[in-house]
Amino acid sequence: MRVFNTFLLLIIFSATKAQDASIKKVLFIGNSYIYYNNLPQICVGIAASMGDVLITDQSTVGGYSLKQHFTDTNTINKIKKGTQDYNNNKARMDWDYVVLQEQSTLLSYPDDAVERNVFTYVHYLDSTITKYNPTSKKIFYMTWGRKNGDKSRCATWPPACTYKGMDSIIALNYTLLAKKENGLLSPVGQVWNQLREKFPLLELYNADESHPSESGSYAAACSFYTILFGKDPVAIKYNYTLKPEIAADIRKVVQQVVYNNLSKWINGN
Repeated sequence: MRVFNTFLLLIIFSATKAQDASIKKVLFIGNSYIYYNNLPQICVGIAASMGDVLITDQSTVGGYSLKQHFTDTNTINKIKKGTQDYNNNKARMDWDYVVLQEQSTLLSYPDDAVERNVFTYVHYLDSTITKYNPTSKKIFYMTWGRKNGDKSRCATWPPACTYKGMDSIIALNYTLLAKKENGLLSPVGQVWNQLREKFPLLELYNADESHPSESGSYAAACSFYTILFGKDPVAIKYNYTLKPEIAADIRKVVQQVVYNNLSKWINGN
């Protein structure tokens, strides 16, 4: 009888955990800042460690801009197709969220260039997303300044010549984008900024000083998980490839920047 009761309790516990699990369906649209280290898959691992389910797909091409995605057949088809029901794999369902990530330098140009080459086409892309996924929400992937700024533009656009200058312009323009298109923000660049200050020996960048290292991608994934599920990232049990103490330091900063300011990133307040 005791064995039977224990078995019954396990069934009830498992069923309760399954009911408590949150399921989110997310389409990532962008470029190599997403597919480096397979950011969506890191997000999946983090969600699983917290008892949640994350279903993802991506349309990512190296160096692509959102203007290019607007006319890309693969991207548009993924938006139109939506996702399939998690339980029976048959019924089409809207994406819960669509992540939009702009080419890494385009949001660090002067205002007129950003308006012409980014804002206009993001609005067009947003209209397509809303048409086929009326219940979905957009999340803008706030990226970061290059490790030492964009040296190729020092003569033509000095504000982007340093990390701080480039990073601040990118952060401002992603914030404006989210407000214009009524979207959420995953403030990865802000997390990186704090990590650079608090842990200067932590290498967030790939050797090219632009793309993310594994630590950089983990910080991004923790940020996305926090925005998607609204849970305290300190509780995350998945360390990816990182040493536990390094992963814990990153999660603490994500807590301070993202979780403690959720209304700011979700509602623009």
